[in-house]
Amino acid sequence: MSTVKEPFLDGNAATQKQTFGDVRQLAAPLGLKEYWYPALEDKDVKKKPVGLKLLGEDLVFFRGKDGQVKSLWNVCPHRGGSLMHGDCHFEGTISCPYHGWTFDGDGNVLAVLPEGPESKIPGKVVARKYPTVTLKGMVFVWMGEGEPVAPEEDIPPELFDNHTLILYATEYWQANWQVALENGLDAHVPYVHRNAMRSIMFPIATWGPVGVRNKVVNNKLVTASSGPTTSITGVRPKNPFAQEYFPGLDAKWPKSQWRVPLAWLLTPMRIRNTKRARWESPPEWQTGHHLPSMFRADHRTDMYTRTSVPVTEQLSRQIYFKAVRPNSWVGRWYERIHFKVYGRWMQVSDFSRQDVGAMIQQRYDTPEFLSSTDSHQVVWRRLILRARGMMAAEDAKQVAITPAEVASYARQEEFGLEADHADKLIEQGAG
Repeated sequence: MSTVKEPFLDGNAATQKQTFGDVRQLAAPLGLKEYWYPALEDKDVKKKPVGLKLLGEDLVFFRGKDGQVKSLWNVCPHRGGSLMHGDCHFEGTISCPYHGWTFDGDGNVLAVLPEGPESKIPGKVVARKYPTVTLKGMVFVWMGEGEPVAPEEDIPPELFDNHTLILYATEYWQANWQVALENGLDAHVPYVHRNAMRSIMFPIATWGPVGVRNKVVNNKLVTASSGPTTSITGVRPKNPFAQEYFPGLDAKWPKSQWRVPLAWLLTPMRIRNTKRARWESPPEWQTGHHLPSMFRADHRTDMYTRTSVPVTEQLSRQIYFKAVRPNSWVGRWYERIHFKVYGRWMQVSDFSRQDVGAMIQQRYDTPEFLSSTDSHQVVWRRLILRARGMMAAEDAKQVAITPAEVASYARQEEFGLEADHADKLIEQGAG
């Protein structure tokens, strides 16, 4: 990525540090490796091995002797054969398609088929193993070089309880994982998603010039301590689709009011939803960006999680979790049918794919000028620097404030606010 060649200085900024770099250059383009990631659904692994690229690594998945999904590096340690193109001739094993080297779920060579039972290879060679754990039908894989942390550290808590039902959807986006993930809690929603069914059902008013105020929880989550408003006084318009006059354009936006009657018809649904209790979860698992690459949103009817799993530097795999808590088996079947017939379309095909149209053309290697409404992204990028396997806290503090951050801090101060300085919030959020 190219660097910023000239510093941006603003007399109203809280800091006057000159900088020629960019925090984005320091983030891992292939993802944060010392974490657990969702890989694929358990039902997708049958009698044949399944290959998948995650975080730039080629992996193969197959069933071990205990029936659970296992994962190895897709490269046979003999002469580089592709294990995903091999076979599972024997229960709990996978055989390389080239010379029949046969491995168990821990990567041990059990036999070399063309060399016969007298081969001297078994017991002397081990393929690289990627630890796995299967929770509610989703296979998670540890991508790190070090010993795996407890899965509860990285995997949402609703996957460990006995009541929550999790519904899944998966798709690929032609975008780096960071680009794909940075679209939460910023000002794009009432613009990009203005025609989405979810936005008409649950409209978000004009974001306003301030944006969210942020906090960091246990150095794992960046969430909003207060929401966006249309003015510094906190007053929102009664009509979320109200037209506003823009002097610089000598025109009003939105240009049309066709969404208003639809939103009015859905008012009873909105009122009913506001009476629902918020999703019960620990503070570090509420709405916001969570390490390593999740965005979570409490819809009250459900907890929505999208994990942006890096594949290559220009490709990411989006895995959606819709967590619901029905009170009966009838409710569980209703949720499954609703998601298949309508819910998946509303959240994924209709809503989230609107993001794709904007972000796949986005440049991530040019200088930025950030608004106050980008404050959440400023803090999230800084938190990534302190993620597991990245920088020590003291080293992260030494990364100079960038011109883009200076711009965002300055815009916040123009409204008389104390700027959401990332390092300060991260220090306050240390667990």
